[in-house]
Amino acid sequence: MKRRKFIKNIAKTGAVTPFLLNGLPMQAFSNKGIFKELEWGGLNDDRKLILIQLHGGNDGLNMLVPVQQYGLYNSLRENIAIPDSGSRGYIPLDTTLTASQQVGLHPDMAALKDLYDDGKVSIVQSVGYENVNKSHFRGRDIWFMGGDYDEYKDSGWMGRYLDHLYPGYPAQYPSVDMPDPLGLEIGTAVSLGFHRASGIPVALANNDPANFNDLISNIGGGSPTNLPANNYGNELQHIIDLYQNANDYAAQLEARYNAGTNNAVYPTTGVLEYPGQTDPNIVVNPLGWQLQTVARLINGGCKTRIYLVRLNGFDTHNAQAIENNTTYGYHAALLYHLSTAIKAFMDDLAISGKDEEVLACTFSEFGRRPYSNASLGTDHGTAAPMLVVGKGVEPGVIGNVDLTDLDDTNNLNIQTDYREVFGAILCDWMGADPDAMDIADFTDFVDPALPIIHPDYALGDHEYINTEDPDTEDIANINIYPNPARSILRYKVQSPKNISAELTIFNPGGQLIHKDDLQLMKGNNTFSFGVGRLASGTYFLQLSDKENGKRVGVRQFIKVE
Repeated sequence: MKRRKFIKNIAKTGAVTPFLLNGLPMQAFSNKGIFKELEWGGLNDDRKLILIQLHGGNDGLNMLVPVQQYGLYNSLRENIAIPDSGSRGYIPLDTTLTASQQVGLHPDMAALKDLYDDGKVSIVQSVGYENVNKSHFRGRDIWFMGGDYDEYKDSGWMGRYLDHLYPGYPAQYPSVDMPDPLGLEIGTAVSLGFHRASGIPVALANNDPANFNDLISNIGGGSPTNLPANNYGNELQHIIDLYQNANDYAAQLEARYNAGTNNAVYPTTGVLEYPGQTDPNIVVNPLGWQLQTVARLINGGCKTRIYLVRLNGFDTHNAQAIENNTTYGYHAALLYHLSTAIKAFMDDLAISGKDEEVLACTFSEFGRRPYSNASLGTDHGTAAPMLVVGKGVEPGVIGNVDLTDLDDTNNLNIQTDYREVFGAILCDWMGADPDAMDIADFTDFVDPALPIIHPDYALGDHEYINTEDPDTEDIANINIYPNPARSILRYKVQSPKNISAELTIFNPGGQLIHKDDLQLMKGNNTFSFGVGRLASGTYFLQLSDKENGKRVGVRQFIKVE
């Protein structure tokens, strides 16, 4: 597998400019672009990432019902639980998965099931970070900045990544090489994710595009010519340049939009509206228009690298479901809108032949509690699933949900750090080199990277994409990391064949701490285990072949605070 090589050490700054396109407010993040042809499978630097923010904290347990633990799931949230049978029972996702990974999709997510069956969906379970902050605002900042719970960055991982790859904005930009913004956010507010690491904020936002255009065209008297030679002068020049070329971006994207077409039926007003019982304010799909616009821009040749769209309404403290009819309600409508909009978007790109260029990823600031409240809702929790969708994914489920092992606040334990997901996408899908990964602050989370991207599409050179047969007939090659571990322990197992295995973890006194069934595939397999609730000390991880009961490997690890 060839590794993507970027131009290294090219620097700084970018900006976000607001305008209206197709009735949607836009924010354009930009730098001067230098694009190096990538000789890989006929593709160049046209890889794009679509981030779909599930705003408010998504309830992953009603999105993906844990089949193996259905009885416990139902008892924890009886007033909102999705039934396991009947015409509105959950949709079994994939019966070939291991028992602990078996999930049932919410009955209103049939469109996502179709995409999964087409091999276009990778699900990562129990995602979050250590000491999840249950504040909406702080939680979103952490996901956008790419940091720990106790870090405070004034920049975002998207901004730092793009800032590293492309030279300074706004001088000599837009350019012939890259006439489009590098990032595009649909909405009136600019997120922290697109801010760069130093200097003035790269975001400008205005709720009234007409007034903003007036501001641009009426700066008045021309630009100052004698700016002071200091930081103030540099920042003022940056702002002046930004205003002066904002209309260029709006005109360019309008041209891209007019050059493009849509090839699929999108859920919009009067089309594929939610057919069930719900709040009348959420019957029409809020996400369909956004993804339809993004697809039309891409089909029109837009080179923008990262898009951010948003589906609001996931803060479901009450009326998440309808009393005595738990499969309907506000959350059900949101899941219907999410799956139908993504399906239309992927169908559109497949028809236009752009589907090999695009990957979509959902995220939410936190999950909801395992147990419901008396108001037919769920309160702020910790872990939640992420969906990665596209032709380039390695389809399947990574991780699981364990309702028998909640943390000390009776919330789900984190199994996968959110930076592992974004890091794998940035490295293996976008082709970020080690320097870019370091600047994005994801280096420690891609060794190895999660197997989210299919080896045929992965641009990174990580070990997990090596599927050669092991030299031994035993499952002898077991690597665990990080060791010592604070919150998440990952273990990589090399197997000579498909095999059913059992994982057990013991404390030094021989007491069983954890047991799980695993389905090892031929080649390399990567799993994770949340150790955050374990007391500090030494533990032993053991793997056994379930077919013959033979112990095939033991590894020692240390849990630290």
